[in-house]
Parts: sequence; structure tokens; C-alpha cells
Amino acid sequence: MGKSKKKKQHQQSNGVERGDSNPLLTAQRKFITSLPKQARSHFFSPTHITPEQRAEIWEDQADLGEKLVDSCAWATPDPRLLPVFKHFGPIVEVGCGANAYWAKWMHNEGNVDVVAFDVSLNEGGKISGSKKTNKSDSSNKTQNKKKGLVIREGGPEMLSEDPDINDRTLFLCYPDEDIMPSQADESEEQDSCPLSMASACLEHYTGDTIIHVGELFCDTLSVDQAPWGRSSANEFQERLGCEYHCILKMKLENNWLHVRDTLSVWKRSETCCMVFQGSDEDEEDEGEEEVEYKYIPPEEMLPVDAAAPCVAHLMKKKVDNVKSREQNNVNEERKRKRNDEATQHEQIAGNAW
Repeated sequence: MGKSKKKKQHQQSNGVERGDSNPLLTAQRKFITSLPKQARSHFFSPTHITPEQRAEIWEDQADLGEKLVDSCAWATPDPRLLPVFKHFGPIVEVGCGANAYWAKWMHNEGNVDVVAFDVSLNEGGKISGSKKTNKSDSSNKTQNKKKGLVIREGGPEMLSEDPDINDRTLFLCYPDEDIMPSQADESEEQDSCPLSMASACLEHYTGDTIIHVGELFCDTLSVDQAPWGRSSANEFQERLGCEYHCILKMKLENNWLHVRDTLSVWKRSETCCMVFQGSDEDEEDEGEEEVEYKYIPPEEMLPVDAAAPCVAHLMKKKVDNVKSREQNNVNEERKRKRNDEATQHEQIAGNAW
């Protein structure tokens, strides 16, 4: 009886255990693995899952998911992602939420140097929760004293106020679950300003690298939120794709059944301007025309070839041919080296004679 009480004392009301370094991952993984394999693989299939089964699982996931979003984060970090933050650190996160979950996780698990901001350190990122208050969260106050981890109140404008912060890699996790309220209520004069927090970050950020966590263009399963997904606005994604190029994209180890979150790393692109002279014969031609292209170094280009398992065999021959050519090149190089060595030996022997 005593042991049972002691065990319960180590659990919070949201189902996560205290002392766990990544309680969101633990709770989410426990729920997903408790479901039948067919439900996990074919949740939205009209033939594999009955509407009643889907509704029951959806309600259970929604109840747990809302609690975990309010107490942890929208997306779930996992150990595979930690080397990315260590490689591209130090980090500045905007929109860290009231829990600053990702910032604390990467610092505690990987000793990553992080400065994290949110306009509301009490309610930021929460779906529904406690009554709003003007008092700062004491747990976040103490984090400010921890070496390598600073959590402060602030939004995108903080990126342009401190040059040292702007040089850091910018991290955005589910930045646009809501449109920025301060801008949504402004007059028509503000129409040209970015409405999403992520877009506002691009206005202020002058660094070279951005890490994004969430859904991106064409990744989402939601028809209502397609094609941009549920985590960052279309205006942000359009500008991100125009001014940056993706050098890394990896699926999060654990996603909710209706989500396809990824971690992606984006590097600012250099541009090349080409000027085309207008034709003298065309009177309507207005002189010179400037066209810009992005320069992406070969070592920073993502592979283009991709195939779903059902059609992967169509690419197999191509892959085999590439491997065959590579092996032939290796063999030719070995043969050339042997011939060079033999020629060198004959020359040395001749000179010695």
C-alpha cells in the first residue's frame, strides 16, 4: 500500500513522471505503442479502421495531447535530433512557449547554449490552461541564472536588438499556431507587415541558419490545413524557400497520428544577378532586365530522388547502375595507379643501370 502511494507521488496529473528528462516523448510513445498496429499504420483509412474505432482513439489522443501541449510542447524532441542542435549551436529560439521545453531539453541533454524568448512566459504555446497573470513564472526566472540557458520575455524584434543573439542559429518550433494578436488588430496601414510570428522573425534575423520543427509544404495530412501544414504560415514558408535552401530534413521519431512533423535546417542562399540587355528592334522593350538566381553549392544540395516503398523498385536499376559505374571508376583508378607504379619502377631501374 505504501509503495503504491509512493509511486503515485512521482506522477503529475498529465500522466508524465517527474524526473524524466523527456516526459513528452515517454508519454507520447506509451500512447502510440499501446494502439493496435493497424490503427497506427492506417488511422485515416476508410476500410481498415471503423468510424467508431477512429473516434474513440481520436478522443483519447486529443485528451492526452492537449495536456502534453500545455505542460510540454507541440512537437516532440528525440535523441536523434540532439546532434543537430549541438552542431549548429549556439541557438536562439523565438516562441519557446511558457514551458521552454525544447530549449531546456537541448541544454540539459546536450549542453547546448540557448537563449529563448516568448512574448508570454506564462501562457505562450498553451492550448487552454491556467488563468492569465502578469507575474512571471518563477521556474523560468531561475533558468536565467543557469549557465548556457537564458529564457527571457520577448518576440521577433529581439533578434535585431542584440547583434550577439542575431549571429546564433534561429530555432522555430510551431511558431504560427496563432497569428500575432498585436498585428492582427492593427489598421489597414499594417497590411504590409507580416502577420505570422515566423515571418516577423525573418524581418529581424540576419544570421545564416534556421532550424524549423513542424509541418512544411505538402507534408500535412490535413485537407483543411493543406498545403502549408499546421505549424508555420504560408508567407513564412514562401520567403524561407526563396531566401534559404534546405540542407537537412529528418522525420521526428514520434508524431501524433494526424501529424507529420519534421526537423529541417535551412541555410541562407547567396544570389547571382543576371542583367539582360533589351533588344533595339523591340520598341516595347523597356531596356535592361535583371533576373536573380540562388547559388547552392553542390555539397549543400539535398538529393532529389525519392520513392515510396510501393514504387522503390523503379529506382533500383538506376541505383544499381550508379553503383556499377562507381565501382568501375574505382577499378579504373586502381589500374591506373598500378600502371603508374610500374612505370615509375622501370624508370628508376633504368636510371640505376
